[in-house]
Amino acid sequence: MYKVLVATDGSKSSFRAVDKTIQLVQAMKAEVTVLSVAHEVPLFQDHDGLSSEHLVMVRQNLKEGAEKAAKEILEKTESIFRENGLEVSTILKVGHPGEVICHVADEGGYDLVVVGNRGLGGIKELLLGSVSNRVAHCVKSSVLIVK
Repeated sequence: MYKVLVATDGSKSSFRAVDKTIQLVQAMKAEVTVLSVAHEVPLFQDHDGLSSEHLVMVRQNLKEGAEKAAKEILEKTESIFRENGLEVSTILKVGHPGEVICHVADEGGYDLVVVGNRGLGGIKELLLGSVSNRVAHCVKSSVLIVK
């Protein structure tokens, strides 16, 4: 069976990718997996006045918030697929989105990876978002970048 991985971060671009994936898989039999990556925010150890215990607590709170947001995005995306009569599985990971998408795509043996051209990142690259650019260059399978 043809396997499709669609990555979403909750941005408009990623939901356009979801819509395009729905159009594609409705016309064929495909196994669809939705991936959302909670971006881990690095914290540097040299913060004035913050103890190492406080830094650990801040890091944990940021991680939990990112995971909660990613879970909500997955639930919303899953409901969109189900409303269109499609079964879908979901994966939640923590890390750098580009690297995680590449790893999941290659390890899962997906035939197609679908991503939006721009995500929620604050700094935009000129032509492609950094995540979609990374995925296009590192994934072994075909990649569809949806504008």
